[in-house]
Amino acid sequence: MDMELNGDQQMLVDAVRTLGAKWRDMPMGHERDYSHFAADLQDALDVHGFMRAGVDWGMLEAALVVLEISQLPVVTSAGASALVAPALLGGTLDDPIALLSGDLGKAQRLLPVARHGLAERKGQAVLLDLSGMVVEPVESIFAYPYGRFVTVPDMSVARPVGDAARLRQWHRVAIAVECAGAAKAAITLTVQHVKDRMVFCRPVGSFQAVQHRLAQCHQIACAMRMLALYAAWSGEAVAADIAATYAQDHVGKLAFDLHQFNGGMGVTAEHKLHFFTYRLRALQAELGGADAAAGAVYDALWNRAA
Repeated sequence: MDMELNGDQQMLVDAVRTLGAKWRDMPMGHERDYSHFAADLQDALDVHGFMRAGVDWGMLEAALVVLEISQLPVVTSAGASALVAPALLGGTLDDPIALLSGDLGKAQRLLPVARHGLAERKGQAVLLDLSGMVVEPVESIFAYPYGRFVTVPDMSVARPVGDAARLRQWHRVAIAVECAGAAKAAITLTVQHVKDRMVFCRPVGSFQAVQHRLAQCHQIACAMRMLALYAAWSGEAVAADIAATYAQDHVGKLAFDLHQFNGGMGVTAEHKLHFFTYRLRALQAELGGADAAAGAVYDALWNRAA
């Protein structure tokens, strides 16, 4: 069983796909980079109103936008800009946003390209203006740009924008949606490879063992998608925790199987697969990973039962 989009939702998804077609392949000169932030795509999404889908349409529609963008090899801050910011601010910010977590003295995802940061401080979600702050890029194999503050910012000057629990909730929705998009793209690449790659005078994909494991990967990606979209639609914190738990817990199997079926390609930067599987690895550990998300599920359901 799958969710069927209504006419307006399908029109939105088709429009995002049309806009993103230019970035289906990595721009010339960046094919062997570990990551590439597409500032022009970020601007196009803002200009055409796609980052406002959560405000103008609903959070499910915003998740559909992020799901499509996450299937591109280039990077934007769509998860933070289209999902987290509208949930906390009731609107959007034109500039890229970094979701800051953990020790702010350590490397943070998207920090080198961000103009605003969302973080937790004393039980509150706060918005930090990053303009004027010095950030040094951190070299990483993960398929996002990472950076570190040269001087850890004074969070007392950040503007409170809501409850920290709500920030964690929508951060986990963004994680789950981006995982679902990256997983789908990686599986699509792999399916085409096993159709084309010949061994023993027959396609790799003709072997039943390969078919079974790829079917498992497809099932995982579909479950990621459904759980993530439900979390966005329902607005329930426990649904976000469940979606993130499932997505982060299954990254290992996806990365192992998909790299193996590509003959080890994607372990290096010579094949497009790493733009998706290494993105999954980056998201796998965010906000404490599957263990922290599962712990939040336990706390929510136990407290509800009590």
